[in-house]
Amino acid sequence: MDEQEYKNAYNRINSIKCVFEKAMCSLHSTCSRGKMFRLADRHGFGCQSPQDQQRCAELLDHLRKQTRFVFKLTDIEGPLPHNKEIRVQNGGLSGLQKLLDSDPAREQVDDVSAIVARVLERYGSLDELPYGQIMQSVMAYQARPKRRSRKD
Repeated sequence: MDEQEYKNAYNRINSIKCVFEKAMCSLHSTCSRGKMFRLADRHGFGCQSPQDQQRCAELLDHLRKQTRFVFKLTDIEGPLPHNKEIRVQNGGLSGLQKLLDSDPAREQVDDVSAIVARVLERYGSLDELPYGQIMQSVMAYQARPKRRSRKD
């Protein structure tokens, strides 16, 4: 299957894309509204709720804008380069969880939709979130280390 064929099939299967798909695929997070699918030798995640997907998209947009200072970027429109996007999604979700959870060492995010709803209930709007605290988690997040090639 060539890449364009894959993208066409992906879009047919996944009409409401999960905006935190990278976090889901990295097994850092789960979501009660998410649905996993397999296509060819890959897998992806969709959202079963257009309203929750829109709320998550707005949150991710806010997180990306906040990271422009952290990553020393001047213009952020859409997804960041892969490694930075992983840090924003996984670190951002961990940061949200730390705002609500009494166990700050907990890294796994069990239900993205529920956490986003709880954070919005507590803080009132995305503009009121304590992004300084959340950005600490983004900066602290370490993607899995690069594989070293074996030299025998």
